[in-house]
Amino acid sequence: MTVLSSIYNKKEFSCIRSEKIKCTVNIFPKFHKKLEVNFTNYCSSNIIFKEIVPRDTIFIEYLPPIGLHTQLPDTYPSQKPPKFCVSVTWLTPWEISFICQKLDEIWEENQGNEILFLWLDFLQNDLFNFLNIQDSLDVSFMHIIRTTPGDRITFRLAHLSDPRAVNGALSLDLKKLLISYDRQQHRKQFDNNFYTCQICFQEYKGVHCIELRNCGHVYCKSCMKEHIRIKINERIKIIPCPTLNCSFEINDNDIKTLCPNLFSRYEELVLRITLDTMNDIIYCPRISCQNPIIKDPNDAAPICPICNYCFCVYCYKSFHGAAPCNIASDDVKKLINNYKDSDDKKIKFLEKKYGRRQIRLVEETLTSEYLQDNAKNCPKCHSFISKIDGCNKMICKHCQSCFCWLCGQQITLIDRYAHFTTTNSPCFGRLFEKGEDNNYDDFDIMENIIWFE
Repeated sequence: MTVLSSIYNKKEFSCIRSEKIKCTVNIFPKFHKKLEVNFTNYCSSNIIFKEIVPRDTIFIEYLPPIGLHTQLPDTYPSQKPPKFCVSVTWLTPWEISFICQKLDEIWEENQGNEILFLWLDFLQNDLFNFLNIQDSLDVSFMHIIRTTPGDRITFRLAHLSDPRAVNGALSLDLKKLLISYDRQQHRKQFDNNFYTCQICFQEYKGVHCIELRNCGHVYCKSCMKEHIRIKINERIKIIPCPTLNCSFEINDNDIKTLCPNLFSRYEELVLRITLDTMNDIIYCPRISCQNPIIKDPNDAAPICPICNYCFCVYCYKSFHGAAPCNIASDDVKKLINNYKDSDDKKIKFLEKKYGRRQIRLVEETLTSEYLQDNAKNCPKCHSFISKIDGCNKMICKHCQSCFCWLCGQQITLIDRYAHFTTTNSPCFGRLFEKGEDNNYDDFDIMENIIWFE
């Protein structure tokens, strides 16, 4: 007992010496990589009749401790092993029963020797390999026990276990329990470690620092308070993380925690700027500034009064003079679709934003698409010919050659209608056929032949 007390701290090992020697051991699992914990919401009695609900998943670093409670008999260790029970909140009763059986096996292999240290070593170092828990843990059974208390099959399974196997959390919300415990342990570890603030470059204990919720970057509380205060005074709606190239904003809860006296002012600022945005307010595109600016409809290159940044009011990039705004290849389709749905006023706006040259390319693209869908090439001079109405015998306005609209073949016969009256022709009887498909019937053919007669 004395040796074990010197190896483990008071939270991990405690011993009471009375008529019987009683020991309580707590093993605290910790993972270097976050463990995936899975939940499902279906139970055994209705799994056949209902679709399985998609599983819910959380990621945690810390699991609640594994408890081992022992009592040493008078003849320990020469004759009898310790009496014990194992308590784990995140394992099923039968999985805890497997652990109890494994502890019995370790005693059988080392009968007559002190066994407590071997048990603790197994629970601390080999338990997860024994249960085949690597990167994920499924706690669906405990979740079902609480959410479907009327399921008799599941209830009976919970009690088919070793009497030494204890799970005291079957009636609790395990998801909340795991999240709460993980946050507590993470906070304790954070408070006890040391961190270098990336603003003042001084080292502080975690209790004097803040870990930003959205991105996880760490700063001393003093520097972060000043950063938030300055941004609020500059009327910045979205306060960014100071880390270079970090695209996350500071969470509202972090702002409230660090600057409770300024938080009400920050909320008013956010509301006012949101309302101003509806009334022609634009913001400086620099992430470090984002100052609100009143939009002037006649000014295409506003200058921010705070950082003196001159930018284009259309693309929000640095002002590029008379040159059109750069447009990425992915945005060309969007521009074409916008142009299709635009009236004259919106087309003028697009010309200002992207330049007349870019809009001309869009018009050419649309014209080309229209011609491909609604016109055909003359087989002789390859000019585009559009057919609005009439028969399928076409005459090119450019070279005066005759061709068939249906098959595209040039007609050189003296009787140009013979292409539609000859029985071995692919377009026999199809002079007035409107569609381009081949689903025409004998009635259509007869109707065409009657016209010729």
